[in-house]
Amino acid sequence: MSRIKVICLIMCVVFGLAVLCGPINQQVAMAKSRGTVSPPIISLEQASPPEEDRIEIDTKYPVLSGAADKSFEFDLNVRYLSGSTEARDFDLSVEAPEGWLSYICESKYTTDKEISAVHLESYGIQQTLLVVVMAPFWLYPEPGDYTVKLVVTSGGIKGSIDLTAKITARYDFSAATKLEGGRLNIKAETGKESYLPISVINTGTATLNKITLSSSRPEGWSVTFNPEKIESLSPGASQDVEVAIKPPAKTIAGDYMVSLQFAGEPSSHADDLGIRVTVGTSTKWGLVGVGIVVAIIAGLAVTFMRMGRR
Repeated sequence: MSRIKVICLIMCVVFGLAVLCGPINQQVAMAKSRGTVSPPIISLEQASPPEEDRIEIDTKYPVLSGAADKSFEFDLNVRYLSGSTEARDFDLSVEAPEGWLSYICESKYTTDKEISAVHLESYGIQQTLLVVVMAPFWLYPEPGDYTVKLVVTSGGIKGSIDLTAKITARYDFSAATKLEGGRLNIKAETGKESYLPISVINTGTATLNKITLSSSRPEGWSVTFNPEKIESLSPGASQDVEVAIKPPAKTIAGDYMVSLQFAGEPSSHADDLGIRVTVGTSTKWGLVGVGIVVAIIAGLAVTFMRMGRR
Protein backbone atom coordinates (compact mmCIF):
# COMPACT_ATOMS: atom_id res chain seq x y z
CA MET A 1 0.00 0.00 0.00
CA SER A 2 2.84 2.39 0.71
CA ARG A 3 4.35 1.65 -2.76
CA ILE A 4 1.18 2.76 -4.48
CA LYS A 5 1.19 6.03 -2.52
CA VAL A 6 4.78 6.78 -3.55
CA ILE A 7 4.00 6.22 -7.22
CA CYS A 8 0.97 8.48 -7.05
CA LEU A 9 3.06 11.21 -5.39
CA ILE A 10 5.73 11.10 -8.15
CA MET A 11 3.09 11.35 -10.86
CA CYS A 12 1.53 14.38 -9.17
CA VAL A 13 4.91 16.16 -9.02
CA VAL A 14 5.63 15.50 -12.73
CA PHE A 15 2.19 16.72 -13.74
CA GLY A 16 2.62 19.90 -11.68
CA LEU A 17 5.98 20.69 -13.31
CA ALA A 18 4.50 20.20 -16.77
CA VAL A 19 1.68 22.60 -16.02
CA LEU A 20 4.08 25.18 -14.61
CA CYS A 21 6.58 25.09 -17.57
CA GLY A 22 3.91 25.42 -20.26
CA PRO A 23 3.11 29.15 -19.68
CA ILE A 24 6.83 29.99 -19.40
CA ASN A 25 7.61 28.45 -22.81
CA GLN A 26 4.63 30.30 -24.33
CA GLN A 27 5.87 33.64 -22.94
CA VAL A 28 9.38 33.05 -24.36
CA ALA A 29 7.96 32.18 -27.78
CA MET A 30 5.74 35.27 -27.77
CA ALA A 31 8.65 37.46 -26.76
CA LYS A 32 10.75 36.13 -29.65
CA SER A 33 7.91 36.77 -32.12
CA ARG A 34 7.52 40.35 -30.83
CA GLY A 35 11.27 41.03 -31.04
CA THR A 36 11.65 41.69 -27.38
CA VAL A 37 14.51 39.28 -26.94
CA SER A 38 17.68 41.14 -25.92
CA PRO A 39 20.16 41.59 -28.86
CA PRO A 40 23.60 39.98 -28.71
CA ILE A 41 26.34 42.10 -27.22
CA ILE A 42 28.88 43.49 -29.81
CA SER A 43 32.26 44.65 -28.65
CA LEU A 44 33.60 48.12 -29.59
CA GLU A 45 36.41 46.51 -31.59
CA GLN A 46 33.85 44.88 -33.93
CA ALA A 47 31.93 48.09 -34.58
CA SER A 48 33.36 50.05 -37.61
CA PRO A 49 33.28 53.86 -37.46
CA PRO A 50 31.76 55.83 -40.34
CA GLU A 51 34.11 56.15 -43.36
CA GLU A 52 35.74 59.57 -43.97
CA ASP A 53 35.80 61.23 -47.36
CA ARG A 54 39.09 60.55 -49.13
CA ILE A 55 40.90 60.34 -52.46
CA GLU A 56 42.59 57.18 -53.71
CA ILE A 57 45.40 57.50 -56.30
CA ASP A 58 47.33 54.58 -57.72
CA THR A 59 49.57 53.73 -60.68
CA LYS A 60 51.04 50.57 -62.11
CA TYR A 61 54.39 52.22 -62.92
CA PRO A 62 55.49 54.74 -60.25
CA VAL A 63 59.10 54.79 -61.54
CA LEU A 64 60.03 55.58 -65.16
CA SER A 65 63.54 55.73 -66.66
CA GLY A 66 64.87 57.69 -69.63
CA ALA A 67 67.36 60.24 -70.89
CA ALA A 68 67.01 63.90 -69.93
CA ASP A 69 65.70 64.87 -73.37
CA LYS A 70 62.80 62.40 -73.15
CA SER A 71 59.40 63.01 -71.54
CA PHE A 72 58.14 60.90 -68.62
CA GLU A 73 54.45 59.95 -68.86
CA PHE A 74 52.77 58.49 -65.74
CA ASP A 75 49.37 56.79 -66.09
CA LEU A 76 47.31 57.28 -62.90
CA ASN A 77 43.91 56.21 -61.57
CA VAL A 78 41.96 58.54 -59.23
CA ARG A 79 38.87 57.59 -57.19
CA TYR A 80 36.71 59.64 -54.77
CA LEU A 81 35.41 57.65 -51.78
CA SER A 82 32.69 59.17 -49.58
CA GLY A 83 29.63 58.27 -47.54
CA SER A 84 27.84 61.08 -49.39
CA THR A 85 26.27 60.61 -52.82
CA GLU A 86 27.28 64.07 -54.05
CA ALA A 87 30.03 64.49 -56.67
CA ARG A 88 32.84 67.04 -56.19
CA ASP A 89 35.30 69.02 -58.28
CA PHE A 90 38.96 68.46 -57.41
CA ASP A 91 41.90 70.73 -58.26
CA LEU A 92 44.96 69.09 -59.81
CA SER A 93 48.58 70.20 -59.53
CA VAL A 94 52.04 68.76 -60.11
CA GLU A 95 55.04 69.41 -57.88
CA ALA A 96 58.19 68.85 -59.98
CA PRO A 97 61.87 69.88 -59.64
CA GLU A 98 62.60 73.52 -60.44
CA GLY A 99 62.78 74.26 -64.14
CA TRP A 100 60.96 71.10 -65.23
CA LEU A 101 58.07 71.18 -67.69
CA SER A 102 54.95 69.50 -66.27
CA TYR A 103 51.27 69.23 -67.14
CA ILE A 104 48.23 66.96 -66.73
CA CYS A 105 45.93 65.58 -69.40
CA GLU A 106 43.34 62.82 -69.64
CA SER A 107 45.40 60.33 -71.68
CA LYS A 108 48.26 60.02 -74.15
CA TYR A 109 45.76 60.63 -76.94
CA THR A 110 44.79 64.07 -75.57
CA THR A 111 48.20 65.55 -74.75
CA ASP A 112 47.21 68.78 -76.50
CA LYS A 113 44.46 69.37 -73.91
CA GLU A 114 45.83 70.24 -70.48
CA ILE A 115 43.51 70.02 -67.46
CA SER A 116 43.72 71.59 -63.99
CA ALA A 117 40.60 70.11 -62.35
CA VAL A 118 38.49 66.97 -62.52
CA HIS A 119 34.85 66.16 -61.61
CA LEU A 120 34.58 62.95 -59.56
CA GLU A 121 31.48 60.99 -58.56
CA SER A 122 31.27 59.53 -55.07
CA TYR A 123 32.15 55.84 -55.28
CA GLY A 124 31.97 56.26 -59.04
CA ILE A 125 34.13 54.77 -61.78
CA GLN A 126 37.80 55.69 -61.37
CA GLN A 127 39.13 58.57 -63.47
CA THR A 128 42.33 58.08 -65.49
CA LEU A 129 44.90 60.88 -65.67
CA LEU A 130 48.26 61.28 -67.43
CA VAL A 131 51.01 63.29 -65.75
CA VAL A 132 53.71 64.41 -68.19
CA VAL A 133 57.05 65.85 -67.03
CA MET A 134 60.27 66.71 -68.85
CA ALA A 135 63.63 67.83 -67.49
CA PRO A 136 65.35 70.95 -68.92
CA PHE A 137 67.73 68.87 -71.06
CA TRP A 138 69.53 72.01 -72.28
CA LEU A 139 70.89 72.33 -68.72
CA TYR A 140 72.14 68.72 -68.83
CA PRO A 141 70.80 67.51 -65.44
CA GLU A 142 72.87 64.87 -63.69
CA PRO A 143 71.67 61.25 -63.95
CA GLY A 144 69.68 60.18 -60.87
CA ASP A 145 66.22 59.93 -59.29
CA TYR A 146 63.93 62.98 -59.33
CA THR A 147 60.64 63.11 -57.39
CA VAL A 148 57.40 64.30 -58.98
CA LYS A 149 54.18 64.60 -56.92
CA LEU A 150 50.57 64.75 -58.10
CA VAL A 151 48.28 66.58 -55.63
CA VAL A 152 44.45 66.33 -55.75
CA THR A 153 42.45 68.66 -53.46
CA SER A 154 38.88 69.78 -52.80
CA GLY A 155 38.16 71.72 -49.63
CA GLY A 156 39.57 69.72 -46.74
CA ILE A 157 39.98 66.57 -48.84
CA LYS A 158 43.50 66.03 -50.13
CA GLY A 159 45.31 63.15 -51.77
CA SER A 160 48.76 62.83 -53.36
CA ILE A 161 51.16 60.32 -54.84
CA ASP A 162 54.94 60.41 -55.28
CA LEU A 163 56.35 59.45 -58.67
CA THR A 164 59.99 58.99 -59.69
CA ALA A 165 61.63 60.08 -62.93
CA LYS A 166 64.93 58.24 -63.18
CA ILE A 167 67.25 60.14 -65.54
CA THR A 168 69.84 57.99 -67.27
CA ALA A 169 72.93 59.14 -69.18
CA ARG A 170 72.94 59.02 -72.99
CA TYR A 171 76.41 58.85 -74.54
CA ASP A 172 76.50 60.04 -78.13
CA PHE A 173 78.66 62.23 -80.38
CA SER A 174 79.18 63.08 -84.04
CA ALA A 175 81.98 64.22 -86.36
CA ALA A 176 81.91 66.37 -89.50
CA THR A 177 84.37 68.17 -91.77
CA LYS A 178 84.72 71.94 -91.52
CA LEU A 179 85.06 72.32 -95.28
CA GLU A 180 82.51 74.43 -97.13
CA GLY A 181 79.19 72.64 -97.18
CA GLY A 182 80.64 69.80 -95.10
CA ARG A 183 82.12 68.24 -98.25
CA LEU A 184 84.07 65.02 -97.95
CA ASN A 185 86.78 65.38 -100.59
CA ILE A 186 90.22 66.98 -100.73
CA LYS A 187 93.14 67.19 -103.14
CA ALA A 188 96.61 65.89 -102.34
CA GLU A 189 100.04 65.64 -103.91
CA THR A 190 102.31 62.63 -103.76
CA GLY A 191 104.82 62.80 -100.94
CA LYS A 192 103.15 65.84 -99.37
CA GLU A 193 100.69 66.28 -96.50
CA SER A 194 97.24 67.69 -97.12
CA TYR A 195 95.21 68.97 -94.17
CA LEU A 196 91.56 68.32 -93.42
CA PRO A 197 89.82 70.20 -90.53
CA ILE A 198 87.07 68.29 -88.72
CA SER A 199 84.91 68.95 -85.66
CA VAL A 200 83.83 66.42 -83.01
CA ILE A 201 80.61 67.32 -81.11
CA ASN A 202 79.15 65.71 -77.97
CA THR A 203 75.45 65.29 -78.84
CA GLY A 204 74.65 63.20 -75.72
CA THR A 205 73.53 64.17 -72.23
CA ALA A 206 76.66 63.19 -70.29
CA THR A 207 80.40 63.86 -70.47
CA LEU A 208 82.53 61.60 -72.66
CA ASN A 209 85.75 60.71 -70.85
CA LYS A 210 87.84 59.82 -73.87
CA ILE A 211 87.46 59.87 -77.66
CA THR A 212 89.99 58.02 -79.83
CA LEU A 213 90.54 58.67 -83.53
CA SER A 214 91.74 56.14 -86.11
CA SER A 215 91.72 55.59 -89.88
CA SER A 216 91.54 53.02 -92.66
CA ARG A 217 93.77 54.06 -95.59
CA PRO A 218 95.53 52.69 -98.66
CA GLU A 219 98.78 50.83 -98.05
CA GLY A 220 101.75 53.11 -97.51
CA TRP A 221 99.66 56.20 -96.78
CA SER A 222 100.08 58.30 -93.64
CA VAL A 223 97.12 59.71 -91.67
CA THR A 224 97.75 61.58 -88.40
CA PHE A 225 95.50 63.53 -86.01
CA ASN A 226 96.18 66.66 -83.99
CA PRO A 227 95.27 66.17 -81.18
CA GLU A 228 95.67 62.39 -81.32
CA LYS A 229 92.73 61.88 -78.90
CA ILE A 230 90.20 63.93 -76.97
CA GLU A 231 90.51 63.39 -73.22
CA SER A 232 87.12 64.83 -72.19
CA LEU A 233 84.14 66.39 -73.94
CA SER A 234 81.17 67.90 -72.08
CA PRO A 235 77.57 67.67 -73.37
CA GLY A 236 77.05 70.16 -76.18
CA ALA A 237 80.77 70.96 -76.45
CA SER A 238 82.89 70.52 -79.60
CA GLN A 239 86.58 69.93 -80.33
CA ASP A 240 88.43 70.81 -83.55
CA VAL A 241 90.85 68.23 -84.92
CA GLU A 242 93.31 68.62 -87.82
CA VAL A 243 93.84 65.54 -89.99
CA ALA A 244 97.03 65.30 -92.07
CA ILE A 245 96.84 62.94 -95.07
CA LYS A 246 100.01 62.07 -97.00
CA PRO A 247 100.11 59.79 -100.09
CA PRO A 248 103.43 58.00 -100.85
CA ALA A 249 105.80 59.63 -103.31
CA LYS A 250 105.16 57.08 -106.08
CA THR A 251 101.34 57.14 -105.84
CA ILE A 252 99.66 57.02 -109.23
CA ALA A 253 97.36 59.95 -109.91
CA GLY A 254 93.68 59.23 -109.22
CA ASP A 255 90.98 59.09 -106.53
CA TYR A 256 91.51 57.20 -103.26
CA MET A 257 89.33 56.62 -100.18
CA VAL A 258 90.37 57.27 -96.57
CA SER A 259 87.95 56.35 -93.75
CA LEU A 260 88.11 58.16 -90.39
CA GLN A 261 86.74 56.35 -87.32
CA PHE A 262 85.79 57.64 -83.85
CA ALA A 263 85.17 55.76 -80.58
CA GLY A 264 84.22 57.22 -77.18
CA GLU A 265 84.11 56.08 -73.55
CA PRO A 266 81.73 55.02 -72.10
CA SER A 267 80.88 52.86 -75.09
CA SER A 268 79.82 55.13 -77.96
CA HIS A 269 80.66 55.64 -81.63
CA ALA A 270 80.23 58.35 -84.23
CA ASP A 271 79.54 57.62 -87.88
CA ASP A 272 82.68 57.10 -89.98
CA LEU A 273 83.77 59.84 -92.34
CA GLY A 274 84.64 58.58 -95.81
CA ILE A 275 87.07 61.06 -97.40
CA ARG A 276 87.79 60.98 -101.14
CA VAL A 277 91.37 62.05 -101.82
CA THR A 278 92.23 63.13 -105.37
CA VAL A 279 95.95 62.66 -105.97
CA GLY A 280 97.58 64.70 -108.75
CA THR A 281 101.11 64.69 -110.17
CA SER A 282 103.78 66.62 -108.33
CA THR A 283 104.29 70.26 -109.29
CA LYS A 284 108.02 69.57 -109.82
CA TRP A 285 107.34 67.01 -112.49
CA GLY A 286 104.81 69.34 -114.02
CA LEU A 287 107.46 72.05 -114.35
CA VAL A 288 109.85 69.53 -115.88
CA GLY A 289 107.21 68.58 -118.42
CA VAL A 290 106.56 72.22 -119.27
CA GLY A 291 110.29 72.76 -119.70
CA ILE A 292 110.55 69.83 -122.08
CA VAL A 293 107.63 71.10 -124.15
CA VAL A 294 109.13 74.60 -124.32
CA ALA A 295 112.51 73.14 -125.34
CA ILE A 296 110.91 71.11 -128.12
CA ILE A 297 109.00 74.11 -129.43
CA ALA A 298 112.12 76.26 -129.31
CA GLY A 299 114.11 73.57 -131.19
CA LEU A 300 111.49 73.32 -133.88
CA ALA A 301 111.41 77.11 -134.27
CA VAL A 302 115.19 77.30 -134.72
CA THR A 303 115.10 74.47 -137.25
CA PHE A 304 112.41 76.14 -139.34
CA MET A 305 114.29 79.42 -139.28
CA ARG A 306 117.49 77.79 -140.56
CA MET A 307 115.63 75.95 -143.26
CA GLY A 308 113.94 79.16 -144.32
CA ARG A 309 117.29 80.94 -144.81
CA ARG A 310 118.49 78.20 -147.11
